[in-house]
Amino acid sequence: MQSQADSRQPGQAARAFTPPEGDALLPSISLERVLPYATPCSTVNNMIWLRRIITIPFGLFLFVFLLAAIVLLEVNDTFLDPDYYRDTLRDADIYRWALNDLATVAFDEAREYPPAEIDPDLDENPLVTSGLSTEDFVVALNQALPHEWVQELVEQVLDEPGNYLTGEYDDFAVTLQAGDRVLLMVDQAKDLMRRADAYNLLFEQIVTPTVEEAVRDELPLGIDLTADRAVASARKIVPAEWVQANVENVLDTLTPYAVGEVDQFEIRLDFENQVDVALVEIKDIVGDSDIYDLVYEEVMDPILANTLGQAVDLPHGVSVTEAEITSALRAVAPREWVRDQADLVIDSVGDYVTMKTDELRVDIDLRDNKNRAREVLVEIARDKFAQVIDDLPECTSSQITRIVTVGIDSLPECMPSDARVEQLVLAAVDSLTGEVERAVDTMVLSSVPNTLTYTQADLENALAKAGAADNYDLLEDVREIIGVGWTYDDTDLKADLAEFIDPEAADRLDDIRGFLSDGWTYTDQDLRDLIVDEEGLQTLDDYDTSREWFQRARSWRLVVYLPVAILMLIIAFLGGRTWGSRIGWAAAYLVVSSAIIFFVFGPVFGAFSEAGVADVPNFDDLRAEALEEIEVADNFSRTQLMASNKLIDILETVVNGFASGVAGKAFFLGIVGLIILGVAISWQTLIGFARQWGLLD
Repeated sequence: MQSQADSRQPGQAARAFTPPEGDALLPSISLERVLPYATPCSTVNNMIWLRRIITIPFGLFLFVFLLAAIVLLEVNDTFLDPDYYRDTLRDADIYRWALNDLATVAFDEAREYPPAEIDPDLDENPLVTSGLSTEDFVVALNQALPHEWVQELVEQVLDEPGNYLTGEYDDFAVTLQAGDRVLLMVDQAKDLMRRADAYNLLFEQIVTPTVEEAVRDELPLGIDLTADRAVASARKIVPAEWVQANVENVLDTLTPYAVGEVDQFEIRLDFENQVDVALVEIKDIVGDSDIYDLVYEEVMDPILANTLGQAVDLPHGVSVTEAEITSALRAVAPREWVRDQADLVIDSVGDYVTMKTDELRVDIDLRDNKNRAREVLVEIARDKFAQVIDDLPECTSSQITRIVTVGIDSLPECMPSDARVEQLVLAAVDSLTGEVERAVDTMVLSSVPNTLTYTQADLENALAKAGAADNYDLLEDVREIIGVGWTYDDTDLKADLAEFIDPEAADRLDDIRGFLSDGWTYTDQDLRDLIVDEEGLQTLDDYDTSREWFQRARSWRLVVYLPVAILMLIIAFLGGRTWGSRIGWAAAYLVVSSAIIFFVFGPVFGAFSEAGVADVPNFDDLRAEALEEIEVADNFSRTQLMASNKLIDILETVVNGFASGVAGKAFFLGIVGLIILGVAISWQTLIGFARQWGLLD
């Protein structure tokens, strides 16, 4: 029969059993009776430590997944966020820097640029010749393109397409309005020209070379003119005020056409007010030249040569050459008369050049000049006839007998030595001399017209004979420009573009005008069409898939912590037997992993980024490499160096900022882990307080 104690259920016996104090009763207790009711403490302890050892590989996985989660979140907060690029550029003050610091260095180096590399004919850099300082150009640049406008434009490009690429927007449209910028640029250009020595630059770089080339050939009317004198005259004819006014008029006319406000334009330069100045200047130039050469060699001689031929034959073997006739006319002409004829030529040419008359016609009255020249020509004829007589051979006796018997009624064939017979011959010679003198009137002076007419045909022929036919074409071009003014319109512009660039240049001009008028808009559809045209539909599908994943990454960004949470839960249940210990184990692993990540991306990364490690260059090394690649002798080397330094600065900021962001997130998680660990350590105390305050039963 069993006792009452033995009849109890095993569970009841175990609950009722209380070991005695001390070891007095232990020998009387059967081991077999005790074991069914006792807890196997050593086995339990072994199992818990085995489970805690197993948490180590899970902890390693936790570190890897935590690192991946933090890095992915930092990528999400930086490179996948369009605002990140905007903020980075703002922090770098890139817009103000580019339009001020970089522009200053670039303009300084542009002023040092060899003029021969710009144009072989340039002797001096145009920026230097302008007389403007680097500051003048930089200020003008900032007035036309303020950094606020550039920043707004760039940030629009970063925001709209950026959010579309990351799936934040379903569409986008980037619009650029540049028409108002063109107006500001024109205003700045006019202001710079007013303050610069643009007038002298124009003459030195354009007018002077053109004049020097023109005066190499013979000028109209035989004008002897140096390039310096011609340029000085050109400055008087087209003064700086006239040039400035017309240049601004050209800009004011072209600008509305360029920005699409009007579809046609016409530039007109009126030289009417400059004609009188030009004629006065031409007269001064002629006055400095030989006016006799102008009137005779350039006007009268060619006409007389065509009229008289090489010589006029008089009776009795006497001839007067064309040169002797013109020389006689020139010799007796008063300087006042020659000056009057020169002014007549200049005025007539002036009327022709300015298109006041349709043809060049200069009528020179030679009647008075012919009358004055008669005595000179008669003297020439007498001298030549006397020379003919002097050249006669001595008469033979038979010739003397014939002279005495028959007499002389024509030019004698000899000159007798007998004085009596000689008197007969000389008497006959005197009579023949009168015939020669009368022939001057009838044969020489009658061949010289009373009026000489000089036309544009004579001018063209004269230049052609001198090998300067191109100057006649130049004169005709100048005549048209001065007479009717110089005009240039949109039709001329398009024709010149097609001729000097390519046939499609005019179409590109219209595209530019449309852009300046309506602005330029680029949408998501334009981007999609470009992808299809370049890569095909499959690439577009892949692109859309990428956008979806980017959008999911942005929307479900915290999901990356899910594997971390699962691993922490596994570690918690493996490492602890109570809720407090479980929380403590998970928090401890979180703290350790966060601390490692913080130190790697914080102090350790900072030390390596400054000192460098192995074959990985630091930023100082990158700067040194950039310096080595930029040749000091290269043009714009300082500009390249400055841009490279700025780029490396931005890169350093990005890399350091990324590492700092990872370290910051790890530090935050470490603090959270420490707080949780503190709660776990104080779990029993907190439970006690909760029961004491009645929060728990």
